[in-house]
Amino acid sequence: MARKTHHKNYIVEAVPIVDCTHEGKGVGRKDELVVFVEKAVPGDVVDVRVVGKEKKVPVGVIEKMLTASPDRVTPVCEHFGGCGGCKWQNLSYARQLVQKERQVTESIRRIGHLEVGEARPIMACTSPYNYRNKVEYTFSNKEWVPAEQMQKGEPIEWNGALGYHVARFFDKVIAIEECHLHLPILNEIRNEIREFTLEYELTYYDIKAHTGYCRNILFRTSEGTGEIMVLLLVAEEDERPVKALFAHLEKVFPQITSMLWIHNMKWNDSYSELQPKIYKGTPYLIEHLGPWKYQISPTSFFQTNTSQAKRLYDVVREFVGEKTGVIYDLYCGAGSIGIYINDLADKIVGVEYVESSVRDAYVNCELNSLKHLSFFSGNLKDILNPEFVAREGRPDVIVTDPPRAGMDEPVVQQLLAIAAPRIVYVSCNPATQARDLALLGAKYDILISQPVDMFPQTSHVENVVLLELRNVSSAEPIDN
Repeated sequence: MARKTHHKNYIVEAVPIVDCTHEGKGVGRKDELVVFVEKAVPGDVVDVRVVGKEKKVPVGVIEKMLTASPDRVTPVCEHFGGCGGCKWQNLSYARQLVQKERQVTESIRRIGHLEVGEARPIMACTSPYNYRNKVEYTFSNKEWVPAEQMQKGEPIEWNGALGYHVARFFDKVIAIEECHLHLPILNEIRNEIREFTLEYELTYYDIKAHTGYCRNILFRTSEGTGEIMVLLLVAEEDERPVKALFAHLEKVFPQITSMLWIHNMKWNDSYSELQPKIYKGTPYLIEHLGPWKYQISPTSFFQTNTSQAKRLYDVVREFVGEKTGVIYDLYCGAGSIGIYINDLADKIVGVEYVESSVRDAYVNCELNSLKHLSFFSGNLKDILNPEFVAREGRPDVIVTDPPRAGMDEPVVQQLLAIAAPRIVYVSCNPATQARDLALLGAKYDILISQPVDMFPQTSHVENVVLLELRNVSSAEPIDN
């Protein structure tokens, strides 16, 4: 029963945790009560202290563990629960896969109200840790310290932090000693950067006051070549501290192949349009997927899990099928999917919103000596019009890989008007994918759904869906 004293800070006893949210909280159900519980996993039975609400649902923390779930594991990271990532480190990987597969299935059924011809089991990741090829850390003079550390009463050195943002606090950063999602050497480099900047009293950024020198550090690595790129973002024009830091890193870590920096003196954190300066190496690294090479600049979009990206793209290849005439590659980024499946079409047409990504796509085509791919930059709902289709040719297959927000409804309507025999829909958000599939259901059937786990220890999951035109005669003339 609940010992309720007021709206917040009351206890509900013996709550079974029956599920978990997409954000990683446990879902507790007792009688008519539903409560989201931090750090709880399915199978736990806990006393819950309710501390607030989230979308009208009570949110709580574990007051007392009564029965631990058989799927509960000890997190490997000392920062678990503090930083904003890896919400599922306390959940066994086998159960993570069950939850992600269920997330995909329920999204299609509950949001899309659709049935799938073949719902395949999720494709597990071969490396649940150390899989990220890109990671960004933030310098902040607003260090976040866990409450339990504060309660110990031990002295704390408030030097600022180099690490990840804390969940729900845009201006607070937790200092990271060791992250298990990327290569271990990046922990050594990051910690060395922190020691150097503190020793030389370089100021850390204040996001509210827009002051401070050190702002962000970006790492990119190549699984195929072993290259390591370091990109430093600073908020002042003085280049001397950057060069001093890079000279130091060059001596300590000769493995670093590229060192770049950017002056970002804007109020916001975006820097894709800013030109990096080179201290060492090249402004890109080379990655391999199968027989194909990709040149990746600091701001290029590329799947952050290289080995799993190949498996994801192999699913796309399977769904495209035999060689055909024209394939449209929508939201194509730097052309990674189009290049990977280029041998399956006489012509591939890519469309991407970000102009710099289109430039990268052409560079990648040149790198692979490919001549039958073309790319266009701009808003898809403006580009994908009848004149475009008439000029480039009606596609036999459309591959679409939109961002988390999914496709704009006008784009979905254009796909319905084009009525390609097949659509391969790659998504990193099952909910928005299901919404779009519901609209596409006017003309298409879902033949296969294949979830792929690209991001172990998190609730995120990719899903690839194969849609087939229900009746070829539905390919009507495309009018303005």
